[in-house]
Amino acid sequence: MFVRHERVELPADAALAKALSVSAVEADRSGAFPQAAFEILKAHALVGVPPLEDERIGDLLRLLATVGRGDLNVGRIYEGHVNAMLLVRAHGTTQQRERWEAVARRGGLFGVWNTDLPADPLRIERGIFQGSKAFASGVDGLSHAIVTVSPTEGRRMVIVPVERLVVDRTWWKPMGMRASGSHVAAFDGVAVDADWMLGAPDSYVREPWFSGGAIRFAAVQTGGMHAVFDVALQHLLKTGRDGDPYQRQRIARMAIAVETAYAFLDRAADRWVEAAREPDGGAGDRLIAAANATRSVVEMSAMSLLEEAERAVGAAGFNAPHPLERLVRDLRTYLRQPNPDGALSSVGAAIADGRWTPGEPLRR
Repeated sequence: MFVRHERVELPADAALAKALSVSAVEADRSGAFPQAAFEILKAHALVGVPPLEDERIGDLLRLLATVGRGDLNVGRIYEGHVNAMLLVRAHGTTQQRERWEAVARRGGLFGVWNTDLPADPLRIERGIFQGSKAFASGVDGLSHAIVTVSPTEGRRMVIVPVERLVVDRTWWKPMGMRASGSHVAAFDGVAVDADWMLGAPDSYVREPWFSGGAIRFAAVQTGGMHAVFDVALQHLLKTGRDGDPYQRQRIARMAIAVETAYAFLDRAADRWVEAAREPDGGAGDRLIAAANATRSVVEMSAMSLLEEAERAVGAAGFNAPHPLERLVRDLRTYLRQPNPDGALSSVGAAIADGRWTPGEPLRR
């Protein structure tokens, strides 16, 4: 039986990131599921027992950043697994939690697929799935995925084994994030087991956790920023250009961008804990604003960092096998998350309405 509050000590950040990065080049070349990296995560019990407790959200965000620093593709898939485990814990029955957490402890990997194929959205007709999901990240290595369907009563979550799905791999041909394997998965003809239904209608979009959950992908992106900084700095040190005063300014600006992203993650983690303690008060609004601010700051900081790194390294960084070439492609692709303009606008609205104030002390 799953021990709910079993604590697993997290490995050292730099060492784990380096270990995960070893297979990144080959995974990018082949586009195959990054199995070797996930074997490392499983060996550290990070698949079976990730730090999911509310009071450990800071640990979780730092872990996601570390995984993203090693390989953004692995970070994208792992963030989906963590999201699925959080949804099971929040909305599952006791039996469902025990069942699905036991699967994870045995090495099963979960994803969360919400994006419908526009011409053929996923639906349930007389107990049978019809339709497809796009951006089905990690489909080639997952055991299960939480998918969403939209009957009249609201958005519903369903936990589905993925081995029976028909996968179209011709659609996913991105500039970066190739190994995330975000293919199209067809569900036509799969019978829906009643035990697969998770939570109540619209549990998936329950606030503040739906919008607040953006801090998880922002954490992975922060790790991608850190990797770009690592490579640019090492290039300057190796080529003896780190002493140039203009390059030192670039080093400083890149480091500040990375540090800013981490600082916003830490602040958002505090807001998450605050909202968990006060779920029905204004803390939820503050979490949503903090999460939208964090994802906006991470995007802006990452774009600035990429410009600095590209200028610092120069043309050599655009030519494989220089590691910057792959990292730039992956980070630029992963930064394209849904509705960035709406997220930033909502921060301005929260400030104007008095629901969020920069620098406001936490309410312990």
